Amino acid sequence: MQQSYTKNYLKIYLWQGVSLVLNFLSMFVVLPYLTSDPITYGIYSVCISFSIFLVYADLGFMGAGQKYAAEYFAKGDKEEEMKVIGFTNFILLVFLLLFSIGFFILSIQPELLVKGIKSAQQEYVASSLLLILAVFTPTTLLQRLLQMIFGIRMEDFIVQRTNIFGSIFKILSVLWFFREGQYDIVGYFLFTQIVNLLAALVSLIIARKRYDYDFRALFLAVCFNKDVFDKTKSLAFTSLFITISWILYYELDSIAIGKLLGANQVAVYAIGLTVLSFFRSILGILFSPFSVRFNHFIGNGDEEGLKSFYLQVVSILAPIIVFPIITIAILARPIVFSWVGPNYSESVIVIQFLVFCNIFAFVTYPTNFMLIAKERQRTLYFINTLLPFVFWTGIIFTINIWGVNSFAVFKLLAFVFSAFVLYKLMIDYLKLTFLDSVGKIFLPMFFPLLFLIFGSFLVRDYLPLEQSKINLVIVAVVMGGLIVISFVIQYFASEKWRQQMTKTLGLFKSN
Repeated sequence: MQQSYTKNYLKIYLWQGVSLVLNFLSMFVVLPYLTSDPITYGIYSVCISFSIFLVYADLGFMGAGQKYAAEYFAKGDKEEEMKVIGFTNFILLVFLLLFSIGFFILSIQPELLVKGIKSAQQEYVASSLLLILAVFTPTTLLQRLLQMIFGIRMEDFIVQRTNIFGSIFKILSVLWFFREGQYDIVGYFLFTQIVNLLAALVSLIIARKRYDYDFRALFLAVCFNKDVFDKTKSLAFTSLFITISWILYYELDSIAIGKLLGANQVAVYAIGLTVLSFFRSILGILFSPFSVRFNHFIGNGDEEGLKSFYLQVVSILAPIIVFPIITIAILARPIVFSWVGPNYSESVIVIQFLVFCNIFAFVTYPTNFMLIAKERQRTLYFINTLLPFVFWTGIIFTINIWGVNSFAVFKLLAFVFSAFVLYKLMIDYLKLTFLDSVGKIFLPMFFPLLFLIFGSFLVRDYLPLEQSKINLVIVAVVMGGLIVISFVIQYFASEKWRQQMTKTLGLFKSN
């Protein structure tokens, strides 16, 4: 195993930057086309929300498997690494087939899923989208397999590069599927699935050549393995519980709103959910290499190295996460109006609540990585019981009063409760006092945050509210300018932050 991962981090974040730009383009170019028909877009959102369940089809074994595969890779044991990858993908394959059958059944009776289907055209859209999901479900197996192979080697950027080329084709395709007089949302979704499959196949070929990976041996390892099962089951069942918790907390919103409030309210909520999902995907990319490095430290028995690395990740990434979230929350109204128009004015407050769900991600992500790496399963059970309990209890009591807003309010409150718990666990593990942690993490952000908040409120009333691409670009440029200036202020005003960045780069090189 290589000793320095500096180049890997830089390559990962370079391609993450490109991916970030494309995600913005996807949101701000593609979504206005999709939202031009709110009812159909609501149906699309409900149907597509079911595709997220494919991420959880492994019942937690993929997460547990990646931990142990990364440890075996750190030790140079490729045979055991392949056994773990084969077994976990066997579990995933079994459940993907069950999901595929479920999608096919729903495609026959889509009204079982979506309330408010009123025409044959809307029924055709819902049925076709679900059928496409059923056919392309196996693509998930290839994607997750590649994530493990490249991820444990800290070379996620290779998969990212391939996916970026696919994303470019998907973005350009809206000019064909949503041209004047045509709204072909089914054709667009089918095309995106084909592109995803082709991108996965290209990455598979790259893995074969780059690592001389024996896919024949891996194919033979795709079976039930009792030894691997015994090793991974405890952590996997914890991961399964976490999976169920996150499904209850994160993935049922659109489905519940579609059944209880109708497709139109799904469309209102989906705008905010799109922003939340965007941040989730970016944060997942941002933190994924650190999860692997946590497991490398455990595999090598380097506890002090893990603690030092952990604190660097939290301190450096705090402003990177906080600054954009603050800006989007304050400028939510001009963002929504210039992006999707005044018909989605109700989405403004939804965005403001949902975007704050990630405000403490710089603590929650690495702390969860630490708990998993250290196999602190009881703590994981507690935290992941808290999230759905607070969320759904709040909705039950307030949905008749606040409607769709109750989902946004209690998603945020549930996150805040769990963030406080994880913050306490973090400072205890790192042996910091509360004041020490504030000084290391929050104090360096004080002056740039003052500027950012004041500046955002100052420009908010002067930004355009009419829907157009030019106005959206203006809003985006102003947001970007405020965020960049905030980082400049932080760099010059906080000596500690500069030192932390230098120390972090040094840590990457030494490990």
